[in-house]
Amino acid sequence: MNFAPLPDHGRVGRPEWQSLWMQYEPITRPLRAAGLVCDIETCGGQTVIYADLPDGTHLVIADHDALPDRLEQVTGWHVRRGHHDNPTHDGPVFDSTKGGEHEKYGADIISMLAATALYLKSLTDADTQSAGAKLGELLLATAQRFAVSFLGVDSQHAGRGRVITGPFDSHAEAVKEYGRQANLLMEGGWHLAHEQGSTDWPLTVWQRRDVLQVVFVSRQPLL
Repeated sequence: MNFAPLPDHGRVGRPEWQSLWMQYEPITRPLRAAGLVCDIETCGGQTVIYADLPDGTHLVIADHDALPDRLEQVTGWHVRRGHHDNPTHDGPVFDSTKGGEHEKYGADIISMLAATALYLKSLTDADTQSAGAKLGELLLATAQRFAVSFLGVDSQHAGRGRVITGPFDSHAEAVKEYGRQANLLMEGGWHLAHEQGSTDWPLTVWQRRDVLQVVFVSRQPLL
C-alpha cells in the first residue's frame, strides 16, 4: 500500500515529534493511505494534526482545544477545514467534543474518519473527492487492533521506536503481553524508573546505564 510522504522538516527526527507521531498514527495513517500529507504541529504548546487536501486547503484535527500527549486522553474530536490565505474556505467538518454536534461519538476514531471521508466527497474538487472516497473504502476494509510498543533514546540521544509484539485483535491480549514484556525487561537488568497510566493503558520508563526506553500498550493503525 502506498502512503503520502512524511512532512519535510527537521522536527521529524526529534524524539518528541516521533512520540506524538506514534501516538496519533491511528489517525494519520489512514489519511496518508488516502494520499493526504499529514503533520503534527505543536505551535505555542497547542498540538494539532494537519492534513493537506489536494484543493489547497487543509484539515485541522484537535480535541476541544488541543491534542493531549497520549491518544487515550482524547475526549472528543474537533475537525475543521481551513486555508492559510482564504478564510472563506474555513468551516466545520466534525465535532464530537462536549457540546459539539456529534458529541455522542466522543473519542471514537472510526466515526471521526468516516465523517471526514463523507465531507471530502462532498467538496467540488475531483482529487479531494477521490481522497474522500479512498478513505471511506479503506475504513470499510480495516479494523482497530492493539500492540505493545516502545520509544527509546540511546546513549547518543538518537530516538527510535517500533512495535515490540503484536498486533492483537483483543485489547486484553495486548495488556497481558505488556506484563510479560515488563518481566523480561526486569530479568534483563533494566531498572523501572517511572510508571503511570491505568491497568488498561499502562506505560513504564526503563533505564539501563545511559539508555532509556518507554514501553506501553498502543492502538495499532487502522491499516
